Amino acid sequence: MTTYILTGLVGSEKLARQICSMVERMTPLPIGTGFFELDEANSTWEIEAYFKEKPNISEIALLECLYSTNISINFLEKVDWVAKVQKSLTPISINNIYIHGSHHRGNLNLNKTNIEIQAAMAFGTGHHVTTRSCIHLFLALSRKGMKFQNIIDIGCGTGILSMVAAKTEGSIVTSVDNDLIAVDTTKANFSSNKIPSYHRVFRSNDFRNYRVATRGKFDLVFANILFLPLKNMVKRVASVIKRGGIIILSGMSHRQAIMVEKIYSNHTFQRVDILQEGPWTSLSLRYIGKNVKTYSKKKYVT
Repeated sequence: MTTYILTGLVGSEKLARQICSMVERMTPLPIGTGFFELDEANSTWEIEAYFKEKPNISEIALLECLYSTNISINFLEKVDWVAKVQKSLTPISINNIYIHGSHHRGNLNLNKTNIEIQAAMAFGTGHHVTTRSCIHLFLALSRKGMKFQNIIDIGCGTGILSMVAAKTEGSIVTSVDNDLIAVDTTKANFSSNKIPSYHRVFRSNDFRNYRVATRGKFDLVFANILFLPLKNMVKRVASVIKRGGIIILSGMSHRQAIMVEKIYSNHTFQRVDILQEGPWTSLSLRYIGKNVKTYSKKKYVT
């Protein structure tokens, strides 16, 4: 497949998000967009977009003018990126969870819960520390005897966190993502893993699809996304989570996690656990609300 890649550097997550939003409306349309933090100390963010056809030079020039940045376009040789990525992904074990690609079906671990992932162009194979941390925090809660009946996975990517929950807890899981590729990838992974149809996948910007409201209040929320949406959705989380419910937050730097925890504590969330690895911090928080017994941190921190 012929592919062109658009790249550029900006000085904040907000700008990166704005430019990606504009790029998604370009002609021709991109087949994928994304942004990530290159340098936390200097607040440097990189944007990327992939196109089957060469992007419109006039639109790129307009973006450069509007956002005072330099955007480059490069041609990528014909490569089956999905096959290339999947070939390089080795199976991983996280406690009793074994995550593998379809090319490793012959090496399943019968003593563990096996989850098959086809990454496609969606995020979430279990190899990234933020995904692994979410799984570790979830399993730590399970080891403490906590049970969850109704779970939602915000920014589900490939659906890996949803499948971990569905296969280990037997819970009802709702998976949402604002990216159509992620929604389709999660549906495909649900099918290949024989996840029952009462687990649902929707396209939604966090909780704002009306169908999410029909799923009832949630006692566990996964949110492995980015700092700004984590920060901005706190009121919506409080409106859909059960009192005493848990939210697992990931995708934050250490500095960002301090800010996010403070914001959530102002809305009666209390820390249960924390994991830090490399530059990333992940948190599990309990929604206290009103008339809910407050448990000591010591009891739950692992």
